[in-house]
Amino acid sequence: MSIKRMKSLSKNRRVLGSIGVVTLIFTVLSGCTFLPKEEPVLAPPLTEPAQLDYKTVEVKKGEIIKSVKGVGTLVPKNNVDLYYSKDGGRLKELKVSKGDTVEKGQVLAELETGDLAYEAEQARLDLRKAEIRLQQLRAEQETNTYEIEIAKLEVQSMNNRSAQLNNKLAEARIVSPLNGVVTFVDELHQGEVVTAYQSIFQVAEITELQLQYQAVNAVDLSDVELGMEAVIAIEDKKLKGEVVQTPKTVPLDISQKDPDFYGKTIVVDIKKLPEDVKVGDMIDFEVITAKKDNTLILPINGLRSIAGRNYVQLIADNTKREVDIEVGIKSSTEVEVLKGLEEGDQVIVK
Repeated sequence: MSIKRMKSLSKNRRVLGSIGVVTLIFTVLSGCTFLPKEEPVLAPPLTEPAQLDYKTVEVKKGEIIKSVKGVGTLVPKNNVDLYYSKDGGRLKELKVSKGDTVEKGQVLAELETGDLAYEAEQARLDLRKAEIRLQQLRAEQETNTYEIEIAKLEVQSMNNRSAQLNNKLAEARIVSPLNGVVTFVDELHQGEVVTAYQSIFQVAEITELQLQYQAVNAVDLSDVELGMEAVIAIEDKKLKGEVVQTPKTVPLDISQKDPDFYGKTIVVDIKKLPEDVKVGDMIDFEVITAKKDNTLILPINGLRSIAGRNYVQLIADNTKREVDIEVGIKSSTEVEVLKGLEEGDQVIVK
C-alpha cells in the first residue's frame, strides 16, 4: 500500500470517530428517548377527620354527702389529774403503774415523812387517854367543875394535835378519788423532790367511755362542729353519737400543752354503749359534715382547678372546650356543681 493511500484511510477514521461522538451527545441531550415515560403523580384520597377519643362522665342529679370517716379509740370520759399541792416533799414510793385498775381511796403514792406516822399514832393514843380521863371525872361525885373543864380542854388539845398530824400524813399521800384505771404516771424516782401541782397521775373512770379520733391532717376536721351527729359501727350494730369536742373548742391553756394532738383530735360521745366494750377498743365511725339532695353532681376527677379557678373540659359535637364552674360541697369522690353545667353534659375526666 502506498504512503498516500495510508494517509487517506487514517483521515477517514478520524472523521467517522468525530461523527459517532457527536451522535452520542445529541442522543443524550435529546431526552433519552430510549427510556419509558414517567407515570403522573396522583393526589392522596380525601379522609374523614379523626374522632376525638376521651373518657367522659355524665353530669347527673343526686345526693352528695361529705363526711369524716375513720377508726377511733374508746377512752375514758372522765380523767382526773392527781398531784401534790405543796413543794419540798421527797418521793418515797409510786405504788401503781399505767394501766392498773384502782379503787376509790386507794393510796397511789407517798412522800417521805420520817417519824410522822409514829407521832400521829401516839397523838391518837393520847387523845384516847384524855377522853377516858374526862369520862372518869364526870363519873366521880366529888369532882369539881374546874377539873372537868380542864379535862375537856385536854381532850380538845389532843384532838387538835392528832388532826394536825393526820393532815400532814394525808398531804404526803396521793389517793384515788374514784374507781378507775391509771392512764398516766409521771417518770419520778424515789428520793426526787416533788413540785407543787405537778401532775403525778391521771386516773380515768372506766364505766363511761367516749370515742377519740386523731386525724392525719388538721384540715380533715375543719368542717366538724360541736353537736354534729355521728354513726358508730360496732360489729353489726349502728349506734348514734354526738361530737362533744373539736380542735376549735379545746381551751387555749389545754391545747397549748400538746397543740399537735388537740389540733387534730375530735371526741364523740356515744349513747348506750354495749357492756362488753372496754378502754382501748378500736371502733369505726362517720360524722356527716354536709349533705344535699337532688343537686348536680360531678365525679371529683372531672374537676380541674388552677390558681383559684374551677373549670371542666366538655366534649360536644366532636369538639373539646373549657367551661368555668362554681362548686359547692366537695366529698372525697364527688363535687356539687352550682353553676356552669347542666344535667347530661359530658365532662372529660383526667
